[in-house]
Amino acid sequence: MIERKCSCERGVHRAPLEKCIIESGAIQKLPAILKDYKKVYMVCDENTYRVLGSQAEALLKAAGIFSHKHILKGEVLPNAQNIGDVLIHLWDPKSESDIFDYSPQPDFILGVGSGVVNDICRVVSYRLRLPYGIAGTAPSMDGYASAGSPTLFDGTKATIKCTTPKYILADLDIMREASFDMLLSGIGDMFGKYIGILDWELARDYNGDYYCNEIAAEVIAATDKCLENGYGLKDRAAEGIKNIMEGFLVTGLGMAFTGNSRPASGSEHIIAHAWELESVENGQKPNLHGLEVCEGTRIVAEMYKKLYRETDDVHLKSLIEKYLPYFDKVEAFCEKMKMPNVTTDYDTILRGIHRALGLRDRYTVLFYLRDRGLFEEYAESAAKAFLERIQK
Repeated sequence: MIERKCSCERGVHRAPLEKCIIESGAIQKLPAILKDYKKVYMVCDENTYRVLGSQAEALLKAAGIFSHKHILKGEVLPNAQNIGDVLIHLWDPKSESDIFDYSPQPDFILGVGSGVVNDICRVVSYRLRLPYGIAGTAPSMDGYASAGSPTLFDGTKATIKCTTPKYILADLDIMREASFDMLLSGIGDMFGKYIGILDWELARDYNGDYYCNEIAAEVIAATDKCLENGYGLKDRAAEGIKNIMEGFLVTGLGMAFTGNSRPASGSEHIIAHAWELESVENGQKPNLHGLEVCEGTRIVAEMYKKLYRETDDVHLKSLIEKYLPYFDKVEAFCEKMKMPNVTTDYDTILRGIHRALGLRDRYTVLFYLRDRGLFEEYAESAAKAFLERIQK
């Protein structure tokens, strides 16, 4: 468990994460980390098994602590079906039962993958009170150390509150081989923190929400570091990938410490979730989450910039002003690094912004604008401004 004192009103923060290793060759430390377990159940998909799962399996077998594996098939979504699939294969579903005893089960769940595999394992782990860990395969999203799993169920996408993994392994030798879009997705997810923290400050000052200055400052510093070194991603520089993973750790722990996702996400994430949900409803594979978040960030930044120009609220103006340089730096990065634009239809963008307003009861700039009768105007203006920018 990680515990630290804080100057905020809570006084102390705690998270159940025990160890995180971000380095080249990290996977080799897997047996030592899991030495206290006897039956490790490994979950992956077809791609992550090929990239890292087979290596992890060999290491666990050599250590005598491997139970069995389950490989999720096809395009894997974080939905109730796949959660059930991992649950039913927790032990051989065809095995004979002992009617006088409960089903045997492993003592540890190891996810091998990134966002979806991690989210599925987290839900199963929490529901069964089984510890779990994640061996990451790509620096593509910020949920590694999160305490919640965005999940598709009951016709919508919502975050199921769970727990953090006990262990996180990020082997930089593996991660640097991820597709370039995944690398950009990861840093795009980090860019969302600029909007997320600004939204959090807005909620503190205009809705009375709890806010931790120390956690917020750490998240911004981690995001700055990613932005500063992110240009090295074009050369797959290990340092840039390490910065992204360290940023994910900071934001994940921030979520665990505060008990909510404020340190990691705001209106930009909710808009991204709305677009992803629409893709699923239309039978399409959702775009990479971090790329959607990056677009949400740039669109909400347009709302904030317009609000800065037009508001007579001196305090609000000073609040936004602190973040304007960040918005400019993100735009410069996206232009130079040719960040993929994945949601470029005006109507789709607008539907996502509208849906985001009711998708989650969280005070953000969307709520601020709604309460002042400005939502429609700002949504349309931001969508147009974003499209004009990327079409130049």
